Amino acid sequence: MAGTWDASVNVLYITEGGGAFTAQKLKIASAFDVVAEVEIGAQLNGFATADRLVVTVTNLTTGVVTTQVNNRANLIPAGTVRREQIRVPFPALVANEGDLLRATCSYRATAGINADYSWGQSEPAIAES
Repeated sequence: MAGTWDASVNVLYITEGGGAFTAQKLKIASAFDVVAEVEIGAQLNGFATADRLVVTVTNLTTGVVTTQVNNRANLIPAGTVRREQIRVPFPALVANEGDLLRATCSYRATAGINADYSWGQSEPAIAES
């Protein structure tokens, strides 16, 4: 939960492409998404005009890293708490049967010359055929 001048990543999870729930397993050669549930406190959101979410999926078994960046420069400031899901699509999974995957992210909300940062990490998922 973000404080009034804070931004936070409340939850980060891996899901099947277009899915709504946390995936414990991902199909090899299938696209998938990482979803960040973010929150910007009311005071910071009163001036917020942009945010940036950098998501990295690491294959903990092989060390292969894939990164996607979601920049938004069109936020409309409002004096209320902003809560939303940001869905970041990833291309087809390249992995071996049984590889362990984890998503991590950094999040920045920008309000004029001020910015606040947060981070998150998902529960692991296993690659399967």
